[in-house]
Amino acid sequence: MNRLKLIAFVIIATLYCFTAKAQETFIHIKADHVSYNKKLSTYYAYGNCTIYDVNYVLKADKVSYNETNSEAEAKGHVFIKDKAGNWVKGSYAIFNYSTYSGYIENAVLFIKSNHLYARAKRIIVLGKERYFIKKGAITSCYCPDFVNLKGNSHPKWSIEAWNTYVVKDRFLNAYPVIMKVRSVPVFFLPFIHRNLNKKRKTGFLMPHIGLSSYYGFKYIQPFFLNLGPSQDITFYPFIYTQRGRGIRSQYRFYWTKYSKGKWDITVYKEKIPYITSAHRMTRVNFKAKQYADLGRYGYLTYDVNIVNNRNNLRVIDMSNIETSSDRYTTSKASYYLNYKEYFFNAYAQFYQDLISQNNRATLQEMPVVKFGVINKKLYRNLTLDFKQTVSNDFRIEGKRGFYTDSTGFLSYPFKLSHFSITPKVGAHQIYSRWEIAPDSKDYTRRAFIPEYDLSLSTSLYGIFLNNSEQGFEGLKHTIKPTLSYQYIPERNQKFPDFVPIYSKTNKITLDLENIFTAKYIDNGKASYRQIFYNRITAYYDFAKEYHTPFPPIYEETTIKPFDFLKLTSKAHYFFKKHMFLDSSESLDVGNSKVGFTAGYNMSRDSDYNLNDESVNAKIYGYPLKGLYVYASFERSLHYSYYPSRKFGFLYSEDCWSVGLDFYLTRSPEEQDDGSYQTRLDRGFWLTLNLTGLFSIKREY
Repeated sequence: MNRLKLIAFVIIATLYCFTAKAQETFIHIKADHVSYNKKLSTYYAYGNCTIYDVNYVLKADKVSYNETNSEAEAKGHVFIKDKAGNWVKGSYAIFNYSTYSGYIENAVLFIKSNHLYARAKRIIVLGKERYFIKKGAITSCYCPDFVNLKGNSHPKWSIEAWNTYVVKDRFLNAYPVIMKVRSVPVFFLPFIHRNLNKKRKTGFLMPHIGLSSYYGFKYIQPFFLNLGPSQDITFYPFIYTQRGRGIRSQYRFYWTKYSKGKWDITVYKEKIPYITSAHRMTRVNFKAKQYADLGRYGYLTYDVNIVNNRNNLRVIDMSNIETSSDRYTTSKASYYLNYKEYFFNAYAQFYQDLISQNNRATLQEMPVVKFGVINKKLYRNLTLDFKQTVSNDFRIEGKRGFYTDSTGFLSYPFKLSHFSITPKVGAHQIYSRWEIAPDSKDYTRRAFIPEYDLSLSTSLYGIFLNNSEQGFEGLKHTIKPTLSYQYIPERNQKFPDFVPIYSKTNKITLDLENIFTAKYIDNGKASYRQIFYNRITAYYDFAKEYHTPFPPIYEETTIKPFDFLKLTSKAHYFFKKHMFLDSSESLDVGNSKVGFTAGYNMSRDSDYNLNDESVNAKIYGYPLKGLYVYASFERSLHYSYYPSRKFGFLYSEDCWSVGLDFYLTRSPEEQDDGSYQTRLDRGFWLTLNLTGLFSIKREY
């Protein structure tokens, strides 16, 4: 019985295989009239003819199909389409359903995945995936006359190639090529290769092209190297005709669902020596970032920025270094793990001093370990917060060593009527051991610093309605006052500079927030927008001598009464001097047609001297359909120069876009005597996109 079942199974499986194979090559013919010539083994079809198998559909006015050689001849309104939606149409075609080869005359080919059209007197079909076009025009623009083979029509742009070889979903090769706008030739290219596969593939990308008065002609030629579905490398060899050449490489990876990052390495060989020929440099900059979520095993991050020479990053004013540039590059790595209320954190930081002659006196935090518990409930509302810090601080010359900081607080938050009250009491235990290199003598010191905190807060609401059923319905006004007090008694804390200390404090702080929220009704649906936000923070520390009852207050405001208008402001104001210590304001006005942004920034040093003041603005708009224009500038009022001025345009249509970005920028440069001056650089970057074919991008 089992043997009979086995034989039956083999017979059924064999019949299924033969049936499937027969179905794969089976040809169907439909038409208004169909006849068969037995002697010639040929079917003849007239009127609304359709002949198809599982791979291709052929439609025409007249079709003849020979069973012996599987060849079809089609005349009048010929249309051939595959399963993927690619098609060819023309006036006359020969097509073999056995080899899937043939040709079509006066034809247009459409590649669906890239939305490309190709038109020629004859398009040759070389197989299921391959086409060859002699003297053809290629475009991604939909032009009805071009697609429907009417007259001497020209799309918005096209390339005319003597030879074009297409492999569907893989690539397009065309050579030689003339680029045309309408019927006007624009430029010549010996060869164009276009990847038609949407999957990432190794190969050259389109270049970045620009011109600069300082760097000269700028050419960047990217090359993409696919290392797999989750990692790749892009090389950016570049040439600056006046300044030098080099290469930048970027490695991107997505190793797991929760781990991603990128590494950048730039090597730049100067063409013009720096100061003298003895200072000709090869500048190297390495940057790397990664974020890894290890689930229950914590988080790992690093951010590395290292240069081989301090002059790779230059500043404007040595006397105001902190306001003109970052003094250090910073490289850091961190690991964080938490379980319920408990946490563990280990990190290290490495700094490069870009100003000093060497890095010997630069303090490095390598490593720092922190662990503790946050908001641990002990009994009812009684809460414990504890943090232990152990830090090793190293430098080749100067004070170096380690310190520990043990900080613990007990708090008991509770409510009294409409008020939330949180009293806290705690202490800091600091211990440090250090030496003054290169001496080896050790020094130690410890300190115990208590701290007492109390905060009181509440929220007040007011709602104003106009009972409207459409549009603006009403306002909600929220006031959130918070009063807090902090007391730290004076303790001897003569530690080295790398140990954080807790200064004597007897400070009372008032924080007041005002919020207006508007409600709108649109077709029965409610929406909300915060139209006004203001925060004022004022404090007074009785442990300090202000010689004024009003030390600096902090103000923050955001006003957004309409979707097209937003105003923000942040500032510290000192009543004693009747001046702002720092201020930052911005205005943003715009809709879908035009917009304007402006900003102002100012800051003063500890002696109340102005050390930075600048303004910036940008205006943009769409004066015509598809045209975007803009102009922007930054102006340093303190240093009396323009760090940046830019203007440009981008014109886009359905199948192409072109743009130019002009710029005038000033960059810092060190002089022979060691001073810094700014240099002016003028130039532009080109943007050109031919949809489906290639894109030349601006430099970002």
